Amino acid sequence: ADVATPRGVAADPPPRRGAGAYEIGEDNGLDALAAAVETELNATAGKRRVRCVVSAGGASFEVSAYEGTSLYDVVRRGEDDGARTLREYLECACSGVMACSTCHVYVGDAWRARVGPPCEAELDMLDLAREPRDASRLGCQLTLTTELD
Repeated sequence: ADVATPRGVAADPPPRRGAGAYEIGEDNGLDALAAAVETELNATAGKRRVRCVVSAGGASFEVSAYEGTSLYDVVRRGEDDGARTLREYLECACSGVMACSTCHVYVGDAWRARVGPPCEAELDMLDLAREPRDASRLGCQLTLTTELD
């Protein structure tokens, strides 16, 4: 449909809503649906729930999620009190694609071997993190496994 303008005719009218609605939190419930489906699939596949203790801001709290879940996914989709508390400390601004360091965490010495070392790309991003240490990791790259339970 052509639209008349003061200078002539424009081929298409401007969209009523711009693209990128998902990026600003307007997903029309799709994220909740995806989380429910993912939970169902994990339970059906027999995956175990893994629990770990997180220390932040002088407090310690337990976080739990199905094995194979990253800390980013716990922040984004976790439903327990630990996940809600973790959200207060980790921003995860890049949606878990390792393009920022807002999910920067320190892994305790006793757990570093179990968690494993960061890859080269993660190390590059950790160089931009606030106060990086040898124990630094990006939460979006940390996956909960049964070895961490």
